[in-house]
Amino acid sequence: MPRILVTGGAGYIGSHTTHHLLRLGHDVQVVDDLSHGYAHNVPEDRLHVLNLLDTAVLDALLKHFAFDAVVHFAAFIAVGESVRQPEMYFRNNCGATFSLLDSMARANVRKIVFSSTAAVYGTPESTPITEDLPHKPVNPYGQTKLMVEQAMRWMDEGNGLRFVALRYFNACGA
Repeated sequence: MPRILVTGGAGYIGSHTTHHLLRLGHDVQVVDDLSHGYAHNVPEDRLHVLNLLDTAVLDALLKHFAFDAVVHFAAFIAVGESVRQPEMYFRNNCGATFSLLDSMARANVRKIVFSSTAAVYGTPESTPITEDLPHKPVNPYGQTKLMVEQAMRWMDEGNGLRFVALRYFNACGA
């Protein structure tokens, strides 16, 4: 079974994904800085408390476990907060993701599932929202997610990063 790293895996969606992957028999490790996640959401022997901007520790982790893929949920998600503190969102949502992508490249991990958002569409021109609608984020949160998606597209062309971006609205209910 594949060995998978789940970032933000102690948060709501990440922890449910982690438990599902474990039930399927995958070898899963979790990285979370616990700023918005909870250690009790993850089996203790699988949790690595780490900020993705700590590249030395992240590099060591990726090389030690030789992951096949990453599922990336680690991000700040509060729209209002992103408007009040945009620099925090760009540093975390973009900077930490670029740190992760750099570490993945150094460890030869070429597959990532990226937790994006439907906020990349801003106020949609029509409904239902389809993927061919223009991207017009109206807040820093949506903009950070779009910037990462665009960067991953270029990385796919340039160095073979394989990615999928999941764009969804508010997730609720287990």
